[in-house]
Amino acid sequence: MQTRICALALAVAVAGPSQAAIENLKDFNPAASVILDGVYYHDNVKGEGLEIAEEHDSVLHGHDHGGEDHDHEHGGLDKGFNLRETEVTFSGGVDPYFDAWFTAAITDGDIEVEEAWVRTQNLPAGLQVKAGKFLSAIGYDNEKHLHAWQFADQNLAQLSLFGDHGLASTGAQLTWLAPTQNFLQFGVEVAQGDELEEFGTALDEYDELAEEIADEFPGFYDPDGDGDLTAQELGLDEANGPELTVGFVRFGPDLGTDHALQLGASIGHHSRMQSFHEEEDAGEAFVAEGDGTLYGLHAVYKRFATGAYGKGGLTLQAEYFSFSSDQDATYHTDVDELGLPLEMEQDAAYVQAVYGFAPRWSFGLRSAAAGIGAEFTEGTEKDELRISRQHSAALTFRPSEFSFLRLQGNRNDIGLEDRRKGFNQIMLQYNISLGAHGAHTF
Repeated sequence: MQTRICALALAVAVAGPSQAAIENLKDFNPAASVILDGVYYHDNVKGEGLEIAEEHDSVLHGHDHGGEDHDHEHGGLDKGFNLRETEVTFSGGVDPYFDAWFTAAITDGDIEVEEAWVRTQNLPAGLQVKAGKFLSAIGYDNEKHLHAWQFADQNLAQLSLFGDHGLASTGAQLTWLAPTQNFLQFGVEVAQGDELEEFGTALDEYDELAEEIADEFPGFYDPDGDGDLTAQELGLDEANGPELTVGFVRFGPDLGTDHALQLGASIGHHSRMQSFHEEEDAGEAFVAEGDGTLYGLHAVYKRFATGAYGKGGLTLQAEYFSFSSDQDATYHTDVDELGLPLEMEQDAAYVQAVYGFAPRWSFGLRSAAAGIGAEFTEGTEKDELRISRQHSAALTFRPSEFSFLRLQGNRNDIGLEDRRKGFNQIMLQYNISLGAHGAHTF
């Protein structure tokens, strides 16, 4: 008997695993994909168009009454050919209770984890929990990765509030799908919020900032009178626990099989926003800290394709955001101005339409604005900032569901702190998906 068992085991080892075992192994292994994204870029401002757009007059930038531009280290494109991003994703079911997702972006040799989360699958009563690092569900477009955008670049409204990489942080999300005939979802997120680009930004390198103030502003207020300024004397709080809270609701009425609509509202609150401000004309500088709130509304309508390969499909999409922040000066070079109240307000919006005019071909138009009604109030003094606008047109060809080519043009009218700047941009984008390619969300 023992001899027969050994012989059977040897036969299985020689023949290899059974087909059932292979299928089980496939189910166990995560789905993997690699997405290549490249852009040929040109503008009529010596390749500085993206930097100019990011420097638009904004209350979320360090406010400088002297009128000089600020340095922001956002990602950009060089004039000419660019391998913009290589995205690597692993996803799959862990067991009957969880699935998981991991996405990393490789840019110029640097690797950044964009998302890494686990999500429940079998909670009762329509509940679901996601935990890890993830793109926030605030608004509509923020959750989408670059390859799912309908235009080659992020619109100016989103860029002004969330930066290049969107609102993403490490935390937890709870959603509830209501048991109604129409789609109705409520959600709340609690996250660290300590690595945000625009909304929710906090100062870093406190020691260097203190040294810069002491070097550039003679006669600065020195709390301990030693002729120097320390990070502690700036009066800023270090990160301590979750600081970002997001709530959202999404509603989708039943419009039949040919049409779909989603309406949504969201709110984000950050408890520790910080900023540094220089007033060169007065020879003063101060740092401030407080909280910030962001409200958002969105509407997305889709008419599904009436012909082959997307022909006749139509998507109309719009979002509006309103931001405000109340801060107080925790340090000021003029001791009499300590505690100076600071109020910041700024709205942003975009609207876009994409139409499949032929099999595999679509055409899109987009208009975005940042700095709508932007006001910066320092004590009793109020400054109104300049609005910035961007208009875009994009032509996209999709040979298959795994690739697309896109030609896009932008016309920008950017308000800077001391002037307006108009310029044009041209982008030719290719995007290739290798491996598993999951369905995109609504």
